[in-house]
Amino acid sequence: MYRILQIEDLPSDAYLVKREVKKVLDPCEFQIVEEKEAFLTALVDFKPDLIISDFSIPGFDWRTALNLTIQHAPQTPFIVVTGSISDEIRNKCLQAGASGFISKNEIQQLGPAILQVLK
Repeated sequence: MYRILQIEDLPSDAYLVKREVKKVLDPCEFQIVEEKEAFLTALVDFKPDLIISDFSIPGFDWRTALNLTIQHAPQTPFIVVTGSISDEIRNKCLQAGASGFISKNEIQQLGPAILQVLK
């Protein structure tokens, strides 16, 4: 069973991501967090196989989460999902070490991206 740690504050967006993940990974278990402390606890206790992070939620962002992942679980793939379609933001995420970057407008690309980073 794949363990997916998701950083998201909107239930509708969490649902969209979950739906796309389940198309390519089944069975899987999700844990959704919205804050740094819960994220750190999940890294240790939940031991995710994959992290999917919203670009920005109040009080917590992808860069902080990515840096914590690199420190505490460096082998765990980290995909940023955002409403932005800016190439500048995409490049910024990938240059910082994210495994993938998906626009919410192209959420159907999440499944193929997951399969690629889990290889």
